[in-house]
Amino acid sequence: MTQRQFFATASDLQPVFERAEAKGPFSYALTGLFDSPQTKAFPSAPLLPSLGQPAASQSHACATYLITPAAAEVRIRPIPQVAGGVKYAVDQLENPDSATFTHGGLFTPGILISGRIATASTTPAAKKAYAAFSDAIGALFARINAFYVGPEAHELLQQGCRLTFNAAASRDYDLERPRAGA
Repeated sequence: MTQRQFFATASDLQPVFERAEAKGPFSYALTGLFDSPQTKAFPSAPLLPSLGQPAASQSHACATYLITPAAAEVRIRPIPQVAGGVKYAVDQLENPDSATFTHGGLFTPGILISGRIATASTTPAAKKAYAAFSDAIGALFARINAFYVGPEAHELLQQGCRLTFNAAASRDYDLERPRAGA
């Protein structure tokens, strides 16, 4: 899997979306396991309903979107349930021409949860979607250790906000503020 992890507020992501979508067009479908085979897709990243809302307490529990070429149909996998019935999966397994985007965000005013752009696929369309977002993040965010940090997220870090993948994790796993002169 190819991935780029970052910390960003909704405001930090707006210029990322502009730059990435200039290389599109893309469509965004909420990933997960659903009761209905109907997908929840959005034509532009700024329209994502979870953007700007409180993030989950852990990065892996935050809303994740499948990024596909705008003209692509998102394929759904039926998953028979042991207890009966069927759930419907929206993921990369049936959609190899995709990348995934988790924006993370503020869990509480003092805790910012990480996000990531990733793909498990090597198709040209998947590489294009991944590169559009990864390149924009790399160009617009500062790198601190293994993470890319948006301007507003960086200011929050300087003010003592926790930048973490999990609000319940030890502070030993938080992104540390760069030392002066470092």
